[in-house]
Parts: sequence; structure tokens; C-alpha cells
Amino acid sequence: MLKSLKWEENQVLSVKVGDNLFTLAQMRINYLMEFFDVFRSNENWGEVDLNKEKIIFCIFVSTKNLKGIFSGQMSSDVVVNSRPIRRRMLSPVFGASGNNGANLIDLADGYTNIGAETVQSSLTIDKDLQLIYDYESCGMAGSPERVLNRLKVYYETGVNWDETKVFLFSDIKPPQPSR
Repeated sequence: MLKSLKWEENQVLSVKVGDNLFTLAQMRINYLMEFFDVFRSNENWGEVDLNKEKIIFCIFVSTKNLKGIFSGQMSSDVVVNSRPIRRRMLSPVFGASGNNGANLIDLADGYTNIGAETVQSSLTIDKDLQLIYDYESCGMAGSPERVLNRLKVYYETGVNWDETKVFLFSDIKPPQPSR
């Protein structure tokens, strides 16, 4: 576990998902972090090229809260991802009486939801389920348990599921496995 962690764009970190289970994450712009489908039983990354690896999800993170899930810095051991950062995300909408939902947005310059362009408003499970599955919420992830659980579930089942989407769409169910 890292004792301290300073945000450094393109820094690659080893994530300790569980006993003898690790994956990689990369810091991008404005506290966006990508988590990759490169699970290993040890931290021998042997020239992994993150440009060729599947991004499981890319979310805004609180490094202060999540620093305990990272076991080491790996930037010198791997080729960092230089693909464009995903700009499209779900912007939560909290309504009266639990009438919540989300809009689909493109992040503004600086990779922020402030001033973001709305691509599609008022997404619904009936009409927009695949969009809801495909895009991440632009809210800040600060729970290490949630991030680790999501990675474990993906590793064990192939289901990439952000359980917080239930707060926005109360009747939504997890998607089918993606691998």
C-alpha cells in the first residue's frame, strides 16, 4: 500500500484487488483514472502496453480516499496509455420524490462536467439502456471498497457494473458479461 499519493498525469499504479490479484490503473487529466483488464497474480507487469489493453472503466477519483488500494507505481515498467480520454459520461439528475436519472454529456475542455455539452437528456431504461450501461457517471468515486468490489466482480464474472447506477435508475439490472 502506498503511504502517500500525489496526482501525476499518466502515472500508472498497481491496484491490489485481492489476495494475489492485481491490475493496473492510470492517472489521466483532472482526476480521471482508467482501470485496465490486465489482471495478474503478482506485480510482474513485464512490458505491458496499456494502449493495447481494454479499459474496464474511466472515472473521476479521490486519490486521498483511494490511495490504500494502490500497491505501487509502475510507470517505468509499462507503456502508458496515450489513446484519447473518454469525454462522454452520465451526468446525474436528482429529482423530487426519488425521481432520479441522468443526462448523457460530453465533458468540457479541461475534462470537467462544468460547462459540459448535453448530448441526450433524460435517459430512460426503456429507451436508453445500452447508453446507461456504456457510460460512467461523472461523479467522484471515493469509496475504495466500491472500486475494489467492481474490479472483483468484473474479474470473476465479466460483468462491468457500477452499482451506484441503481440510485439514478431504481429498476436497472446489471448488464450481461462483456468478456
